Amino acid sequence: MRKYNEAINLALQVIGEQIIENDVSIEGIYEAEQADLLIENVKEELLSEGWTFNTDFNWSLAPDVEGYITVPADVIRVDTASNYIRKDGKLYDKDNQTYKFTSAVSCDIVWDLEFDVLPPIMQQYITLKASRILHQRLVGDADVLSILIQDERDALVRVKMHEEDIGDYNIFDNTTVSRVISRNVNPVGVRG
Repeated sequence: MRKYNEAINLALQVIGEQIIENDVSIEGIYEAEQADLLIENVKEELLSEGWTFNTDFNWSLAPDVEGYITVPADVIRVDTASNYIRKDGKLYDKDNQTYKFTSAVSCDIVWDLEFDVLPPIMQQYITLKASRILHQRLVGDADVLSILIQDERDALVRVKMHEEDIGDYNIFDNTTVSRVISRNVNPVGVRG
């Protein structure tokens, strides 16, 4: 919660408000409540994209004794190879129109993590983006806004570099690239 409180205070500083001590409640303080709301909204928006640090591949979800697969509350997105979706907090088979499963389902899961456990680089980006939005909505000074936009862009670049570094991505993992590399004839209609 410490980093989250620092994020709220940074957003407050951006709009020219006093920071709030850690032991003081933000309830009833409009600007702090707005900062809190924006940080949460931006966090969920960004985490829903699925990053290396909040995505698990081939995660097994098993049915309970009645055959239902409950999707954990902290899951933002669940993706399966079959036509299954999240509905009413459970996994739903659209093809067979049922919530009942007889075996575990392997899926890719995107988790909603608490702000304080996110990588510091993502915390910084979320804070800067939320601060920019807060400034835009409550103050709107164009000179400050242009600085905030640039800070946000720089932070996004750092987040993407971090993602590329820890994700160990490879150009050959891309289907389009591997198809071009492995082809043995020139496609019809392409001259060369």
